[in-house]
Amino acid sequence: MVTHSRKFRLGLVGAGGVALLHADAVALLPDIEVTAVCDPRFEAAVELAARTGALAFNDHTVMFDSADLDAVVVTAPHALHASITVAAARHGLHVLVEKPMATSVSDCLRMIDACTQYGVQLGVGHVIHFLPGVVEARRLLLAGELGAPLMITERRTAHYSPGSRPAWFFDPELAGGGIVMNVGIHSIDKAQWLGDAPATRVLAHTVRKPSLAVETEAVALLQLQNGVRVSLSLVGTGLPFQDETEIVCEQGALRLSRRDGLWVYRNSEGTRLLPAAEAEIGTAFAEQLADFVAACRENRAPGVDGDYGRSVIATALAIYESAGSAELVAVPHVTELVQS
Repeated sequence: MVTHSRKFRLGLVGAGGVALLHADAVALLPDIEVTAVCDPRFEAAVELAARTGALAFNDHTVMFDSADLDAVVVTAPHALHASITVAAARHGLHVLVEKPMATSVSDCLRMIDACTQYGVQLGVGHVIHFLPGVVEARRLLLAGELGAPLMITERRTAHYSPGSRPAWFFDPELAGGGIVMNVGIHSIDKAQWLGDAPATRVLAHTVRKPSLAVETEAVALLQLQNGVRVSLSLVGTGLPFQDETEIVCEQGALRLSRRDGLWVYRNSEGTRLLPAAEAEIGTAFAEQLADFVAACRENRAPGVDGDYGRSVIATALAIYESAGSAELVAVPHVTELVQS
């Protein structure tokens, strides 16, 4: 086991619920510590900082100037990700930015360029890459145990109405969109990662209720670069919880469910490979953070890098474009997926 002379020092930008998940993940990793927390809601920063013994700030630039940090985790509203990431890079700080990476492809490029220019690592918080069921499903698919994937069906439900989440999620400028940009980002990511290719074409429809400025429901058909077709359904009207992926392959199928675990089907017979685990999200956040810190120390790209994060944003924006035009849309800025 590699040991280090001192702990890796993290700053948290944002003190909401996701920042708390990162702080709890740090508690599982003895070689990492949270030394600073920033939020314009200073009382929230103080509260989270007290949990970790960190300093509290209400201005991230002041924190970058005065706190002794190696890296930052950015959990601020989506539209602020780019400016905070660029500022952190200029201070020589590595960055792990929460999903969605940004709200435009141009902002993603700014983030990538800044981190390259200043010689720091950029990771994107697509935490599903560290969930045991998703990791095992990808291993099986890449090993070809069921033959080549042919079709993916991805279904998610959520409570997506005012009061169910912070108010800024319903501000299209800050959030970059509604259920597609927040919940659907996970589904796009999962489809592209398990399908082992980025999306190239999209046909989509979204629903926005008259009282809201962002969409709460969406359906989309995606074509991946390798020909795999994806059906995506996002429902935000409070239906019973569902987070389920079905992958039809040449010689069988996989079913991945947050409630039922991972199943493999051959000749109409199903076998459960992994059960659903309530604690797996906390473990996934810890493994994601451990990979990011190792990447910073080893001067290598994290498991989920900026180019991959950009490909997910490009697909989400193509969904919005298709929904607005009711036409098939090509996804711009396609990059090959090279994550192992």
